[in-house]
Amino acid sequence: MRFRNDNELMEWKVLQYQYPEAAPSVPGDYSYNANWLTLQVSHEREGYGPAVFRESFLMTFELLDLIRELQKILDGDSYYYKGEFVEPVLEVEASRQRDNVLVSFDLVFENYEMMVAETVDDAGLQKLIGELQELYDAYPER
Repeated sequence: MRFRNDNELMEWKVLQYQYPEAAPSVPGDYSYNANWLTLQVSHEREGYGPAVFRESFLMTFELLDLIRELQKILDGDSYYYKGEFVEPVLEVEASRQRDNVLVSFDLVFENYEMMVAETVDDAGLQKLIGELQELYDAYPER
């Protein structure tokens, strides 16, 4: 997933499940270990970067929830979303403002904070949803 505004660029790439050997979930017994994703996040800010981090901060169900909530905004079924994640290093917000949606990704790794906010039209939101869906399709909930 690539997300940019005038001065910054953030790119996410899922590298693997954090614990690829973990037993998958079974009904009544959700496996958190099987569903942690290790991501590589690259961040460039005008005059700096790129900074590259590898960290496990997102779970498969959280990624799917993010996709679903952004789709609700695209479909007009919702006007605001603020993500709540197991690891508090990530915050995602999206709010519809007439024909556009303001989307922000705020990530903190140790002492490095990056926040990229962009106003997108419906086509831009659909593109973002598609990129997030590609990440999920490569590493679905197990």
